Amino acid sequence: MRQILLASASALAFAAPLSAQTDQGSGLDTTIPVEQPASAAPAKTGDAVLDRLNELEAKVAALEARNKQLEQEAAETQTRVQKVEVRAAKEVQPGPAPTFSDVNGSFTFHPRGTIQLDYAAYNSRAGGYDYSNGTDIRRGRFGFDGTAWGVWKYRIEAEFVKGATNLLDAYIQYAGFKNLLITVGQQKAPYGLEANSTDALNTFLERGMANNAFGSVGAERRVGASVAFTPTPQIIATVGLFGSGEAVQRNANTPDEAYGVNGRITFEPINDAGRLVHVGASAYHVSQIAGKAITLGDRPGTRVDNGQIESVAIGPVTTGTADSLTRGVQGATYWGTESALVYDRFSLQGEYNHLHVNRYGAVPDPNFDGYYLFGTVFLTGESRSFKGGVVDRVKPFNNFDPASGHWGAFELALRYDRLDLTDRDLTPLNHDAHSWTGGLNWYLNPNTRFIVNYIRFKGANSPLVVAPVAINGTTAKGDALATRLQFDF
Repeated sequence: MRQILLASASALAFAAPLSAQTDQGSGLDTTIPVEQPASAAPAKTGDAVLDRLNELEAKVAALEARNKQLEQEAAETQTRVQKVEVRAAKEVQPGPAPTFSDVNGSFTFHPRGTIQLDYAAYNSRAGGYDYSNGTDIRRGRFGFDGTAWGVWKYRIEAEFVKGATNLLDAYIQYAGFKNLLITVGQQKAPYGLEANSTDALNTFLERGMANNAFGSVGAERRVGASVAFTPTPQIIATVGLFGSGEAVQRNANTPDEAYGVNGRITFEPINDAGRLVHVGASAYHVSQIAGKAITLGDRPGTRVDNGQIESVAIGPVTTGTADSLTRGVQGATYWGTESALVYDRFSLQGEYNHLHVNRYGAVPDPNFDGYYLFGTVFLTGESRSFKGGVVDRVKPFNNFDPASGHWGAFELALRYDRLDLTDRDLTPLNHDAHSWTGGLNWYLNPNTRFIVNYIRFKGANSPLVVAPVAINGTTAKGDALATRLQFDF
């Protein structure tokens, strides 16, 4: 028995210093010094066996203390590893366009862009117009956005269209106030659902005709300042004061920049996965129109051919007298409503638009209207989604991967679109355009989409009617088969 106890004590005596020598720290960031647990030597009792047992108990207690210390060191090392992993993840967030960030996320930088490649073929059914079939780069956009000091945001983005380069967004935002977002610079003025949604996420190739025609008068992108107020997650109200877009637009008849006030409010009592109720309204008033003249019109759902299905010009009346220019356009007032419903794979969306043109003098003020309504269904079961009062990105259940038997998401859509520029005080002629559009959206992944639109259109007294009227009539009718391959990030 005495020999067994001595052997055990010897083994324990050698085990403790050996374990201390083999632990040299993690080497990650910093090392933790090894500290030997202190233990008092047991008092001698005079009984050899009892003294040996006391010594063994003391060594066992020392080993237990050492084991506890090693467990604490291991936990601290794991914590440091996790912090390093989190820091590395924050510095670069992967994706189609990676987001770069500091450790705390106070400063971020994110490239953004859109590529849209179009092809369209037309068929003239009436009016005699010779359409241009072919390809087009509808949009080529590139820019950057990010945050600074946590509460500041910025964006700058340019666009290449039809051989011309234009500045789109160039603004700074402050998000330091609760429920408020202040934006200063060139931005989208509050105006409608499709117009305030990014063009890459709208359902059809082009927005509704009235949205484009009326937006060009006092909305779209303009230099100004706006405030967005979100009292609840369901309500967003935005108001802003704006000038012209990109640069001050002046001429001899309009020495000062046009200016206007825009506002939009949206309410979404339901916005869950596969469930949405969205309603909203917007309005603007713009004054000091450049040249005291405006031209209203739009193309029939595609831009490969640039001919407008309907167009009306309003400007100074040429009478040869000194008051000719006083009869031009003074300003314009717009109001519109919007709504959208989503139930599982089905959705409905529509907007109504009304424009009142203010003219100088005693001449009547014309009024114009337009609207669209469309419905969609996802054949693969996905749902349309909204975020921040605008259309959000569709994320397929399965991205395009034929090797795995996955083909992405498929959506069918049907839209009726109308733009009525008829006003009897302005002209006795009808200027009314209609179109039906059937669409197929193939979402290969959240950032890549292939679009097919078949458009059947008609316009009364349209610019697409070619003289002589006796042969070609007064109404333009046609069809377009248009496609788009799009990638955005």
